Amino acid sequence: MNQWSGGGVVGEDERDRVQKKTFTKWVNKHLMKVRKHINDLYEDLRDGHNLISLLEVLSGVKLPREKGRMRFHRLQNVQIALDFLKQRQVKLVNIRNDDITDGNPKLTLGLIWTIILHFQVFVAACRLSLVWRVGLLLLLLVMVRGLLIAVASLVEHGL
Repeated sequence: MNQWSGGGVVGEDERDRVQKKTFTKWVNKHLMKVRKHINDLYEDLRDGHNLISLLEVLSGVKLPREKGRMRFHRLQNVQIALDFLKQRQVKLVNIRNDDITDGNPKLTLGLIWTIILHFQVFVAACRLSLVWRVGLLLLLLVMVRGLLIAVASLVEHGL
């Protein structure tokens, strides 16, 4: 249990509970690729290891990590993850390593939402953009091919 457990506004508590459950499923969907699993989003990201593993799966980049179990090591691992995100121009507003290490629910949800936006929405948009570019290139190739056939036909008929 962490210092952040406790009450709040009822609708807000329900929204946070639903987000926590949804985000936990999303994280586990990706962590299963490296045979890892979390049960509690707030608790199981605190040492930074699962957070680093998630980013490794999503990015395909191997990240360093601290092996110790002391608070310093946990803070350092979370900082490695946050620095990696910042290097990728992911905007982290008011999220510090101690927020995640201390299990702050709001900021943990905010961090995961930011990761989802970057790796699901942004990457999907880039892929879609690539699909559009490929489609446009194919259209241009068809048009150029048609133009070349028309020019060849004119040349063949002596025009």
